[in-house]
Amino acid sequence: MKHIHFEEIDSTNTYLKKEYQNLDNLTFVTADFQSSGHGRNTREWHANKGENILMSYLIKDKNIIEHFSYVSMFSAVIVAKYLESKGLEKVTIKWPNDVYVNEKKIAGILLEGTYPNYLIVGIGLNLNQTDFDNKELRHPATSLKLENNGGSFNIEAERKALISLFNDLWADFKGDWLMYDNFIKKHNYLAKKRIKLSSGASIIEGIVEDIDSQCNLLINIGKEIVKIDSGEIIEIL
Repeated sequence: MKHIHFEEIDSTNTYLKKEYQNLDNLTFVTADFQSSGHGRNTREWHANKGENILMSYLIKDKNIIEHFSYVSMFSAVIVAKYLESKGLEKVTIKWPNDVYVNEKKIAGILLEGTYPNYLIVGIGLNLNQTDFDNKELRHPATSLKLENNGGSFNIEAERKALISLFNDLWADFKGDWLMYDNFIKKHNYLAKKRIKLSSGASIIEGIVEDIDSQCNLLINIGKEIVKIDSGEIIEIL
């Protein structure tokens, strides 16, 4: 495992996209601050300097890349397990790429890459930040500090602990894509919620029934249950 850290960078994901040919599989890049951090659909990711975990890691293992649809959920599981190890309760995973605590977003995950060359997993985890302009956010936010009654965390130690969890996952991975199936189902933030979702050119509205073993979202639209392999939640109704 290689770990590269910057005090400031435009984006850890962008760095890996530029340098992936020169870097090894499971290279981790972290930063204290990102001047151009972004989430899905190029939305800005705002994070105070030196208060959060901002990191990306590079996957060049083709056996994992070809199953990229699982990787976002697997990454969300690791973040959720990390948060639970800190004593947090009501930790849930919001398909396809967010982690929530007490109905508030605490982490976002972004996958980028060029198939079959590489896959980059970017993670923003709110650690010690306590000021969020929720009027500007699509979803209310929280942090580990806020959920810990104001107790601060050593960012370097927590960053290393999270990287270690991810490294252990992929280093020991034996191709068992069902290893976290039960965890994902039990921590499904959207379970039994009515949602509106965009997938390709379609807008779908219905009640979320489950997440299947291929990490597809199953939505009851009244006459049938449809399977969604990728998309974006527009609204929770």
